[in-house]
Amino acid sequence: MKSLYRSSYRFFKPEQKPETILALSDIHFGGRSSADMHRALVFARKQSPALITISGDLVDNLDAISSHTERENLKTWLEQLGEVATVCICLGNHDFYRKTPNFRSAINHNGKGYVYASPAPLIAELATLKNIYLLDNEAYENGQNYVFGLTLPPHLYDREGNPDSKENQASFVAEINRVAKKFAKLPKRKTKILLVHSPVFLKYKAIRKLFDGFDFVFAGHMHNGIVPPLLQEVWRGHSGIVTPSKKFFRDDNTRLGLYYNHIIGLGAVTTVQAGAKPFGWANGLYPTYVATIEIGHNIADERKPDIKNKYE
Repeated sequence: MKSLYRSSYRFFKPEQKPETILALSDIHFGGRSSADMHRALVFARKQSPALITISGDLVDNLDAISSHTERENLKTWLEQLGEVATVCICLGNHDFYRKTPNFRSAINHNGKGYVYASPAPLIAELATLKNIYLLDNEAYENGQNYVFGLTLPPHLYDREGNPDSKENQASFVAEINRVAKKFAKLPKRKTKILLVHSPVFLKYKAIRKLFDGFDFVFAGHMHNGIVPPLLQEVWRGHSGIVTPSKKFFRDDNTRLGLYYNHIIGLGAVTTVQAGAKPFGWANGLYPTYVATIEIGHNIADERKPDIKNKYE
């Protein structure tokens, strides 16, 4: 089996300078992802993109960077990415996790798995790195691009098991409205990208309208539904096998699929999280997922994007 799976998207934007963006998500740094991270780095160097984005879950949990050696390993990888292009990162739910004292598995949050903690130590570590921007409800802007990293607070992830609930949707809208003033005046002649880890609530039209000013939304979190590679080609675009809320064969929180109206649901660099005992061994069965977004002047891409998927 080939070890890297690439999704490529080509969009027509005649007013923009052509460029390629490399989009990654769900690195889950924490011990089992070093080979996956290396493959993503090698691919980035070959592509020479203008911008690199990471849509959350940079770490598997905050304990993964508790030692000096672990922090330096993560920072070295990011610095190497930053030598390729500017890297913009948003926070995901795992970036808030810390193991409980009696940790057994990440599968169970009820006293045996993770608890929420402040990501401030992670933010502080990355703030020292050149060309690396962890965007905690903040924007990065250069001559060509505007990138806003939206941080979803932990309580919204707790509501994903029932996204059809009007109360849960209202809670999501209230959080977006709280920070919306920060991206109220978007630049007109730049590619505008929203990084948000979870796309679960974006299936609702009223919620998508909150982000109408952005050209693209890059999300992660779904891990392609943990679909085995042999089924990937026929399963792609469906809900998958396992949802982020640990439910099987449910489409109530993944109906957007992997692409919808300029919303790109990215596959995970590390598919099975490091703490998913006793299933962590299965991570070796999955490829590293990467995506390239090409913005160009090809008129053939005007009506709809050209989307291709292949192993490399």
